[in-house]
Amino acid sequence: MKLCYDISVLGAAVSNNSARTGVFRVVENVALQLSARPEIALQFSALTNLRECLGYVETHPVFSRFPLSYARLPLRIEDKKHQLSRLAKESDFPVKQVVKIAREFLSASQKIVSKPYGEGNVKRIKSDIFHSPFLPLPPGIKSKFRFITVYDLIPILRPQYFQFQENHLLHRVVKSIDEDTWVFCISEATKDDLLNYNPRVDPQKVAVIPLGASELFHPCCDEQLLQATRKKYGIPHQPYFLSLSTLEPRKNIDATIRAFVALVRQEQLQDINLVLVGTKGWDFGKIFDEISGCDDLRERIIVTGYVDDGDLAAIYSGATAFVYPSFYEGFGLPPLEAMQCGIPVITSNTSSLPEVVGDAGIQVDPADNDALCQAMLELLKNDPLRQQLSERSRERARLFSWEACADITINHYRRAMNTLA
Repeated sequence: MKLCYDISVLGAAVSNNSARTGVFRVVENVALQLSARPEIALQFSALTNLRECLGYVETHPVFSRFPLSYARLPLRIEDKKHQLSRLAKESDFPVKQVVKIAREFLSASQKIVSKPYGEGNVKRIKSDIFHSPFLPLPPGIKSKFRFITVYDLIPILRPQYFQFQENHLLHRVVKSIDEDTWVFCISEATKDDLLNYNPRVDPQKVAVIPLGASELFHPCCDEQLLQATRKKYGIPHQPYFLSLSTLEPRKNIDATIRAFVALVRQEQLQDINLVLVGTKGWDFGKIFDEISGCDDLRERIIVTGYVDDGDLAAIYSGATAFVYPSFYEGFGLPPLEAMQCGIPVITSNTSSLPEVVGDAGIQVDPADNDALCQAMLELLKNDPLRQQLSERSRERARLFSWEACADITINHYRRAMNTLA
């Protein structure tokens, strides 16, 4: 079958490491799996970030073996005005420079780049199946079947956790889905949300594809590497609880901080820290306000910022437990990554997280700070429980893989193709 798989997300991360988060991992790993399947005649597309996508494939030998296509799409003036307004508000650039950047961006968006690379040239999209793993499905795609991946409906169903709610990309993603669209959802929770929200979606054309964790995530027992990684990110050589996510309200990080502070003070603990890994997201100020209010415990809360992928296994493996009381998730890759590293997980009993963690971790109500604090205390003091959950974590993580994700994806492609028979 001839498949066109959009990699615009990968282009967006070329010059911005902080974009290498959940969706980036999904798109890159699924693309790698598809590239290795002989039954797929693969090409990539760039609905946006064409120049950056060219740069990405040129530096990745696997991707450079396949042609890159483009779609010449009409510019949405309201979107560009919104982007310009946001840039003007959030940056320190002089207004003239903001306008200059916006004009250059618009100009570049209207040009067709035909730079050769690998075995092919940039060209128009032509395939049996077009799959957009993130962006809205554009009109005018000539493929017989259109697929789209939906990660969650959180900006629509829980708009309080997002900035620019009315202009969020997800509104256009959902609007682009009609009765002829084939859909991948990354959890049963997301599938239920989508079917309840959009009656135009045909349930028979929706498949759930659980995600996987990269082979980068594995138990790390190299003491020298563990120490070097701690030193690199300013983590003291003491036990620590770990949180990894974008620093934003939905992740409930302020509750993690409060639970940690309560635990330390109640138990008078002298040698435990809290490590927060992740880039700053929307409304991150509340998190730092919470830290500032901790007085004498401020130094025991370490904020690392972005951590290189190659260092994450050591960061996970060195932790006493992974704490992730997010209010709402479409899947929850960080808990899976932690489990694959053999680390006990404390997470929420809401949305998709029970599907991922199962009985391999401790689930709590994300609004119950006492329950979160108690779960942290149990894992800190109860060595047999911690060992038991560590073993369960590794077993549970084996149920998820990018190979299995790709298998389900290809089977769903086949289902669509078989409707022509």
